[in-house]
Amino acid sequence: MVHFGTSGWRGVIGRDITFRKVRIVTQALLDTLRSRGPVERPFLIGYDTRMLSEKFAATAAKILTSNGALVETVSRDCPSPVLADAVRRRGAVAGLMFTGSHNAPEYNGLKIYTKDGNLAPSDFTAPIEVRCGELEKDWDDIFLPDSRLQTEHDPKPAYLEQLQGLIDWDAIRRSGLRLVVDPLYGSTREYLDHILLENSLDATIIHNTRDPFFGGYAPNCSSVNLGRLRDVMRRKSAHLGLATDGDGDRFGILDHGAKMCDSSHLIALILDYLARRRGLKGGVGRSLATSTLIDAVAKSHGLEIMETPVGFKSFGPLLVDGTLEFAGEESAGLAWAKHLPERDGLLACLLTVEMAAVEGKTISELVNALEERVGHYFFRRTQLPLTEGRRKVLERRCRKDWTELGGRQVVAVDRRDGLKLTFEGGAWLLIRIAGTEKKFRLYAEGRTGEEMRQLMHQARQMFTNRRL
Repeated sequence: MVHFGTSGWRGVIGRDITFRKVRIVTQALLDTLRSRGPVERPFLIGYDTRMLSEKFAATAAKILTSNGALVETVSRDCPSPVLADAVRRRGAVAGLMFTGSHNAPEYNGLKIYTKDGNLAPSDFTAPIEVRCGELEKDWDDIFLPDSRLQTEHDPKPAYLEQLQGLIDWDAIRRSGLRLVVDPLYGSTREYLDHILLENSLDATIIHNTRDPFFGGYAPNCSSVNLGRLRDVMRRKSAHLGLATDGDGDRFGILDHGAKMCDSSHLIALILDYLARRRGLKGGVGRSLATSTLIDAVAKSHGLEIMETPVGFKSFGPLLVDGTLEFAGEESAGLAWAKHLPERDGLLACLLTVEMAAVEGKTISELVNALEERVGHYFFRRTQLPLTEGRRKVLERRCRKDWTELGGRQVVAVDRRDGLKLTFEGGAWLLIRIAGTEKKFRLYAEGRTGEEMRQLMHQARQMFTNRRL
C-alpha cells in the first residue's frame, strides 16, 4: 500500500519501494491531476544520490510521457529544496523527487511538490493514495514512452543565484570564519560547497563524492554521524561545521570546538536574528513536537505563533499564502518564505554562518544570550521500536481523559498526532508514531533539565506502567 506520511512516501527498496509501485504511484498522480482539469505544464523530476533513485526517476518519466505528459528531468542528482525551487520557478504542474531523505541506505521514497514549490499536503496526496489502491487491482503495466516529450533541465544556476542574493557575503568574508562542510555523500555536494568557495570563503569540504551507501551510515545530521566532521574541524581549528542530510532539506551544525548544536536552539536563534537584523515581521510556525523556545522568541518580537501537526507539509500552504513568514520543526527543518515555502538545509547553514559573522560570537554564546532574554527551555527527543502491542497501548492512552500525570496538572490535551500533554507552567510531553519509520517518537520539554528528564521517564512509563 502506498502511503504519504509526514514527508512523502518512504520505505525499504525491494519491499516497499519497487519499480511497479513507482509506475503505479506516478500514474495515480497524473490521473488525480487530470481529474481536476487539463494538465498542460510539464512535470519536473529529480532524484538524490542513493541506490536506484536515478532509475526510479527515469521510470516515472517513461510513465508520464507514455500518457502524453511533458517531463523535465534534472541533469544530475540534486537537493530536494532545489527541485522545489525549480517547480515554482518554471511553472511546473508538480515535482517528483525520488529520495529516502535522512533514512538508512536501504530506504528510498518519493516527495511530491505542488506548483507553488511546497511539499504536497495531505489533502493533495490522499486522492493519490486512493487511486493507487484502485490501480493495483488490475494494473496491466503496459506503456509506451515518448522520448520527444522529455527534456533535461539544470536547476542549479537559478537556485544558487537566489541564495547568493539572500546572504550577507561581505560580512562573512570580513569575519574570517573558517568552515568545514559535510554533505554526507548526499546531493548538496557541489551546491553548498560551490557557493561558499565561489564567495572566496575559507571552507574545507569532506564526503563530497556520490556514495549510495553514505559511508555505511544513514545520512542524517546526528552527532554520531558527524564524527569525521568533528575531527576535521579540530585539525583545522575551524569555527563552524556545516552538514546537510541526504537530500539537503535538513541541517546539522557544529560550533567552535566541534560541539554539536541543538537544532531547536538554532532555529530559535535564526528566528531571533532574522527579526532583529533582517526585518522579519510575519507569522511564525512550529510543529507540536518542537520546542516552545520558538514561541518565547516570537513573543519577544511581537510575532504571531502558530502550532501545526508534525510534518513540514503542514507549513507549505501557510508559507505560500502569507500566513507564515518563517517555520521550524525540531527535526532540523527550517523555512523562510523570502526564499522558499519549503525547508532548506543549505539556507539554514548559510544563515547560521551569516549570524555568527554579524554577531561576532560563537553559537554557544548566542544561545546563552538568548536564554538570558527569553528564559531556559530543556528539550529532548528519543525513540522506541514500533510494535503492535505498543501501538495498542498508545491508542488506550489517547482515549483516556487526562487531568494529571505524576502530580503535574494537565492543562491541555492534543490528540492530532499521537498524545501530547501540556502541564501548568508550560512543560509538555508527546508520544507519536513516526511518519517515515517504524518507530515511536517520544518528546519532552521542561523549564529545568530535571523536569525534562522526569517527563521523559513518564513518557516511557506510558508503555510499561498499567496504573497510568
